[in-house]
Amino acid sequence: MRCFPVEKVFYSIIMIIWFIFGFIWVSRANLVSSDNQLHVFTVATEETDGYLRTTRSLRQFALNYSVLGLNTPWYGGDVKSTVGGGQKVRLLRDALTEFKHDGNAIILFVDGYDVIINANAEIILERFYKSGANVLFSAEGFCWPDDSLAVEYPVVKSGKRYLNSGAFIGYAPDIYKIITERSLRDDDDDQLYYTHIFLDPALREKHKIKLDSTSAIFQNLHGAVDDVDLDFSPSVHRMRQVRLANLAYGTEPVIIHGNGKSKMHLNYLGNYIGNWWNPIDGCVACNDDLLELNSDNENDFPFVVLACFINSGTPFLDKYFESILRLDYPKSRIGIVIFNRVEPHAVKVEHFVNLMDGEYHFVQADSAISLTERNARDRAVDICLESGCDYLFVVDAEARIDFPGTLKTLIEKNKSLIAPMMIRGEELWSNFWGALNDDGFYARSDDYISIAKRERLGLWNIPHFSTAYLIRKDRLSLLLSAYSYNGKNDPDMSFTQFCREKGFFMYVDNTEKYGHIMVSDNYNPLNRFADFYNIFQNRREWEERYLDEKYWDTLNNDYEFELPCPDVYHFPLFSKQFCKEMIAVMENYGRWSSGSNLDSRLAGGYENVPTRDIHMNQVDFERHWLNILDEYIRPVQEKTFIGYYSKPPHAIMNFVVRYKPDEQPALRPHHDASTYTVDIALNKAGEDFEGGGVRYVRYNCSVTNSPVGWALMHPGRLTHMHEGLPTTRGVRYILVSFVDP
Repeated sequence: MRCFPVEKVFYSIIMIIWFIFGFIWVSRANLVSSDNQLHVFTVATEETDGYLRTTRSLRQFALNYSVLGLNTPWYGGDVKSTVGGGQKVRLLRDALTEFKHDGNAIILFVDGYDVIINANAEIILERFYKSGANVLFSAEGFCWPDDSLAVEYPVVKSGKRYLNSGAFIGYAPDIYKIITERSLRDDDDDQLYYTHIFLDPALREKHKIKLDSTSAIFQNLHGAVDDVDLDFSPSVHRMRQVRLANLAYGTEPVIIHGNGKSKMHLNYLGNYIGNWWNPIDGCVACNDDLLELNSDNENDFPFVVLACFINSGTPFLDKYFESILRLDYPKSRIGIVIFNRVEPHAVKVEHFVNLMDGEYHFVQADSAISLTERNARDRAVDICLESGCDYLFVVDAEARIDFPGTLKTLIEKNKSLIAPMMIRGEELWSNFWGALNDDGFYARSDDYISIAKRERLGLWNIPHFSTAYLIRKDRLSLLLSAYSYNGKNDPDMSFTQFCREKGFFMYVDNTEKYGHIMVSDNYNPLNRFADFYNIFQNRREWEERYLDEKYWDTLNNDYEFELPCPDVYHFPLFSKQFCKEMIAVMENYGRWSSGSNLDSRLAGGYENVPTRDIHMNQVDFERHWLNILDEYIRPVQEKTFIGYYSKPPHAIMNFVVRYKPDEQPALRPHHDASTYTVDIALNKAGEDFEGGGVRYVRYNCSVTNSPVGWALMHPGRLTHMHEGLPTTRGVRYILVSFVDP
C-alpha cells in the first residue's frame, strides 16, 4: 500500500471542503435567484407626467409594481421647497404588512415622480445580491435635510457618503422592521427618518443596511450630473441599447433619480433611457397611447381653437394664412382667433377674416394693438376655455406650417404639451431649446444638433418651446396667467418656466417635416415693398412668390430651351408678381434718366446708347440683383453657353428701361458692353403696350412677344448687335443686365 505525504492529504481535504461549500453557495444563489420575488412600490397621489414616465419604464422592463396613495390627498408637505414625505413611509408600512415575514420577497421602493428604471428584475437582483446588504439605500453627495448629521456618517472609501431615500431595495422583513421602528407624522421628513435608522450602529448592523455609494444600482443626479453620460454602445438586451454610465466610478446605474435641481437633466436622459429611444428601434415611445382620428364624421374630431399671434412685422404674411388654410382638419372643428399687434398688417387680417367667414366654426380678430403680448396670449387661453375647446393650437405669424397633417398628427401623439419642430432657414435656430443655462436661457444640449437636423427622430422632452405648439384641455385650466407668471421674462419664457416648475412635460416632435420659421428681424411692415427685398432673409418664400413656377424645369437635363434667334435663349424666370412689383418700385422712385448721352450716374458721365432708365443701385436693389444673377441666371447660362464659367457673375449695369411713344419709343442698333446680356419682359405685349420687342440685326431676327417674366439671354459685345423696336402705344418695361463687361 502506497503512502501519501501529510501535506497532500491535507490539501485534498481542503479542496473537498471548498468544493462542497462552493456547491452549496452556488445552489443557494440559484435558489435565491429563482425563488426570490422583486416587488416594486412607489407613492404617487396624482398622475403627473413624471409619474406616467416612471410607470412606463417599469412596464418596459416587465416589473411587478404597486402604486400607493393614487388619487388620495397628499399630507406630506411641500417637498419641493421644504422637508416632508413622511406619508410615503406610512403608505409603504401599510402595504408591506403582508410581506413582513416573507423572506423571499425583495422590495424595491422608488419615488413616483422623478425616477426612471432601465433594467429588468434579473439585473437589479443580481446587483443587489452582489452588494451583500439586506437593505441597500441610494447615496448622494449632500447630507440633507440635517447637515449637522454629516459627521456621524461612516466614512466611505469611494463614492457618495450620504443616504437618499428616493430609492432603496431590500428583503421585505428587514424593510418592514425599519419602517415600523419609530413613529412619524405624514409631514415629517422621510429621508431624515431613514437617516436616523442608518446612523444607529446597532440597527445598521442588525439589518445589514448599506449605501450604494458608487451607483451600482441607483443614481441620484443632484450634484452628480457631470458624473454621468449616456452610453450608446451595443447591448445584448434589446431594450437596453442606451444605458447610463457613471464615469466617476465606472458603474452603470439602472435606477435613475432626478432629485433636487436635477429634474431637467433627468428629462434629457429620459429621452433615451427607459427604452424611450434607441439606435435600433428609434423612438419606441412614439407608439405609446396614440389616438386615432380616422372617423368619417367631422363631429368626432376634437374641437380646436387656433390662436394666431402677429406680434411684429412679419414677411409674407399672406403665406402664413395660406398655411393655416392648408391644414388637413375639418374646418367646422376649428375656431380661429387672431391677435394682431401690428397696424400695417390689419388690412391683410381683415381680408382673411372676411374671406373665411362661415368656413370655420368661428373666425374672429381680437384687436390686440392695445394689449401687451402676454395679455393677448393669456386671453387666448380664456377664449379656448370659454368655447369648450379640446385643444389650443398656438401658431405665431413667424411659423409656416408646411405639412398639412400637422394638427391631426400632433393630436394623435396624445401629449398635453407638444410642439412641431420648426427650423429657421438653413440655420440651426429652431422653436425649441434642448437645455437651459443657470440663468434660465438657451444652452445647447448634447443632442440638439442631431434633433434639429433630424438625424434622430422622435418625441423629445425639452425645457422650452415657442412659435407653434398644441395644448390639451386638461392642461389649459392649469395654465391661466402662465404667460404673466414671470413678468421679467418674455411671455413664451414665462410660459415654459411655469410649465417646468409645475412639472408639466413639454415635447417637441421632429418625426415629420412640419414647417419652418420665418426671419422677421429688421422687417419693416410700413414698406410696401418689404417682401420684394426679403430674398436674403426668407429665400424660400421669396422664390415661391417671385420666381416663375416653371423656372426650376430649366435646370433639368432634358429641358429644351427656346431659341427664337441664333444663340438667343428664351426661358421662364420671374413671376408676374415680381414684374409688377419691380415696375412699382421703379415708378415709386420715379427719377427716370433723361435719355441723353450725359449721365452723371456713370463713372465717365457719358452714355453712348442712352435709354430712359433707373439703375438697381438707385433703389437699393443691386445687391439683391447680383444674388439673383448668381443663384438663378448663372446656372442657366452654364447649361446654354457651355464652357463659360463665372462665379459669381459681375455686373455693373443693371437697370429697368421704360419705353413710351412720347418719351423714348425705341433704341438704335448697338452692341452691349457685356459678355452676355439678360433682357427680361416686365409687362405684357398687346395688353400693356403695342409694338416693342428686340431685333438682332445680323440675323434679321426679332422677338416681339416675350411672356411676362421671361428672359432673353444672348451674347454681348461681339456678335449680337440688336435694336429696340418702337413702342407704339402704352408703356413697355424691360429689365436689363450686362453681365461680365
